[in-house]
Amino acid sequence: MIIQSITLVLAFLLLASVQSVGQNNKPAVNYMGIPGPVVFQNKSYQLIWSSHPDASLYKQEYLVAGDGLPNYKSMITIDFVIVATNVDQAVRTKLRELEQLKKTLDVNYEVIGNAATGEKIIDCLLGQTATDDAKSIYEHDVYRFKALTAKSGQKGILLYALSNRAYGKDIHPFLTRLKAERKALIAEVAKASVPDITIKK
Repeated sequence: MIIQSITLVLAFLLLASVQSVGQNNKPAVNYMGIPGPVVFQNKSYQLIWSSHPDASLYKQEYLVAGDGLPNYKSMITIDFVIVATNVDQAVRTKLRELEQLKKTLDVNYEVIGNAATGEKIIDCLLGQTATDDAKSIYEHDVYRFKALTAKSGQKGILLYALSNRAYGKDIHPFLTRLKAERKALIAEVAKASVPDITIKK
């Protein structure tokens, strides 16, 4: 029962895909005490959405100025789950989710391990082509999983994820650029500074 509960929590934590983006009009709460903005590739990402659906799970999403939900172009997601598990189990949970998405979306992914740090990355491209080209969408996600102890003492798994999207007529040039930039992008996510997490008890 404990293992099943952990799996369910992780599945909810790792649901960050074409079909799952935080959307509401409530002000975002910085549940994890992350200093902002989050900077990646010299771009400043501001906190725009957050959720704390249960005692162990924290989710925060960041966009650059001028971008918005649901049709964002680039987003940073930082999730933290307080759980007694490891990176491998978290990755397996995400891979099961991606396999399920293959029933309705085009999905391709690769798992990349870092033996020195124990971290793992899932590099994933997913999307769908609609009859109405304007409704087509493709998304490149780089999920970085890290075992982490928050400054406030809680132990768990951190997910640091970069998601880039393209829509309609922009998909072809997006995929062309991605072919040339993908490896460098993954390397940048792998070395990005992981923010300090402070959970208020």
